[in-house]
Amino acid sequence: MTQLLLVRHGEPLAATVEPGAPDEGVGADPGLSDRGHEQADRFATWLAAAPERADVTEVVTSTMRRAKETAAPAVRLLGVAEPAAVEDLCEFDRGRASYRPVHLRDEADEDWRSIRAGVYPSYVDGAAFAARVAAALDAVAARQDPRATAVVVCHAGVINTYVTGILGIDRPLVFPLHHTSVTRVLVSRSGTRRVSAVNETQHVAEIL
Repeated sequence: MTQLLLVRHGEPLAATVEPGAPDEGVGADPGLSDRGHEQADRFATWLAAAPERADVTEVVTSTMRRAKETAAPAVRLLGVAEPAAVEDLCEFDRGRASYRPVHLRDEADEDWRSIRAGVYPSYVDGAAFAARVAAALDAVAARQDPRATAVVVCHAGVINTYVTGILGIDRPLVFPLHHTSVTRVLVSRSGTRRVSAVNETQHVAEIL
């Protein structure tokens, strides 16, 4: 079976796009914090020594900076091709003017209350988001050899949505996922998908 290693990005910085700024139409797209870079390095070191290292045929990321920066150390250590950056793997907050990482959010934030309740914020078209995520990840799996492993560095909402869709869970955001945690999905030649692990954190256990 093909294995998808779904990796949440490392801890990012906060960011706000000011009105009139050149990137106003793009939305906030922060890179990693120092802690996030450490998490990315630890993930890379773990993956390079993992049993499936020899089976890794491709690294894929979303087009967002926090995902691409998380993948970079693993790409260097593994010596694989530069990642394909897939826009449909972007988080549901893509294009928003402000981004705050989890540790800076609180219950006064209505969107955060929704996420903690396991549902999308009100601005998200859940059905459209779920459809694009499933199509993008299924496409990554479909182009792999039967026993290959593809590493996909993306976002908590993307991973949750894909996994809860496979498991038939109504609330799409039920799994707490740590930064650079690994979630495993196995995909058969017929396209049958099975979740084999969620939120593995052995490589960052000392700094959680």
